[in-house]
Amino acid sequence: DVLKASLVKGLVDDMGEILHENWTLKKQLAGSISNQEINAYYDLAMKHGATGGKLLGAGGGGFLLFYCPQSRQNELIQTLHPLRKFDFSFENQGSKLIHHAEMT
Repeated sequence: DVLKASLVKGLVDDMGEILHENWTLKKQLAGSISNQEINAYYDLAMKHGATGGKLLGAGGGGFLLFYCPQSRQNELIQTLHPLRKFDFSFENQGSKLIHHAEMT
């Protein structure tokens, strides 16, 4: 796996490019994985610091995960303000949401 190899080598910034390449290929293979709204947010994120992203989840709900260099993270967060931000960390057992409370 290209992403795993880059991370093991400490090439964390490669993550964005790899995610972007994967996103582009997935959309070519299955156009139904995205929609206009998702595409608009993805394009906006790419213009404001993200170097790649991935759609996580299924069934009409889910998350957009973006990789963004630290120097542009505040810009990206402000640009995507209508969306909720979730902090996460890497974990050996895969991703999981332990607790999610609605924000009002």
